[in-house]
Amino acid sequence: MPDTPLETRRPEWQSWKENVFGSEYMIWHDGLDTDAVARLKGEARERGLEMLRLGVALGDAHAAQALAACGDTGEVEEMRRQMAQAQGSSRVKLALAIHRVAPEPALAAELMLVLQRHPWWGDRIDAAMGLRHFAGADDEAALLDSVSGDPDYLVRYHASDSLLVRWGVKPTDVAGHKDIFPDICGPREGSPAPEDFERFARARQKLLALRPS
Repeated sequence: MPDTPLETRRPEWQSWKENVFGSEYMIWHDGLDTDAVARLKGEARERGLEMLRLGVALGDAHAAQALAACGDTGEVEEMRRQMAQAQGSSRVKLALAIHRVAPEPALAAELMLVLQRHPWWGDRIDAAMGLRHFAGADDEAALLDSVSGDPDYLVRYHASDSLLVRWGVKPTDVAGHKDIFPDICGPREGSPAPEDFERFARARQKLLALRPS
């Protein structure tokens, strides 16, 4: 199949993206500087917005994140279309980008889908972290389920932190809660055993005791 006119601009987008945000590895390691374009002024900002819209059209979730940070709402419907087809972290990023410029509590369901079903722990971490931007009962329950049931330590860790953030409990880092933190830690090697999940369940109950009434 010949390239579409849009696809012919992919190299242009990739080159601009790397110049502004760094390599894909840098973005993964250090996080996306979503304000890189928002800080620009005048023609440079307009050029940046044009390139971010191109990135969104090409299906790049990083472009959606950065465009949302600029407060641009013009590509929300395109983001929704792509979110319906996206998987894992890309789905999370697109849902959060839409929520940032057009807040919609129902978008939490997109993150819950990744948190509860995605096989890769990295994507589940992104979903757990993203759910701190919501406040619904169902997504709270999903985070609690991850604290007590996810086999990966980092997912439990970030789910715990998101609950603390949502509840306004200080410190918001679960490692600062010395009576809870040991109970979310897993075995040094291998998968959690039944007795480990018993500890995770205790951590869930201790977290719930911190929730404001």
